[in-house]
Amino acid sequence: MPPHSDTESARRLRELADVAIQGNLTEVLVRCGKPTCACAQDPSRRHGPSLYFKYRDSEGRSKTLYIPRQYEAEVREAVAAWAELWKAMLERSQINREALAQRVRKKGE
Repeated sequence: MPPHSDTESARRLRELADVAIQGNLTEVLVRCGKPTCACAQDPSRRHGPSLYFKYRDSEGRSKTLYIPRQYEAEVREAVAAWAELWKAMLERSQINREALAQRVRKKGE
């Protein structure tokens, strides 16, 4: 593995990794379950929107977590950090592949 001369890049990856969460935040309109509530008959009268964090667990099963509005910004930031971290890791992987290819070519000369 090549040495990391770009310490700024490595620092940013660590920062992102500290807050990154893989998944999606979605807003959902829900029925409350009371048969006499207007939401039971009229979809336009459903409650919400409520926030849910959807992700896959370590065994690949889909999971959902209700997110109170007070945590919305934190979760949105964590999901955005995951996307940025993923992009940065793909870029780092490309750099590492190119470095590997150069080392292999030099050894074969």
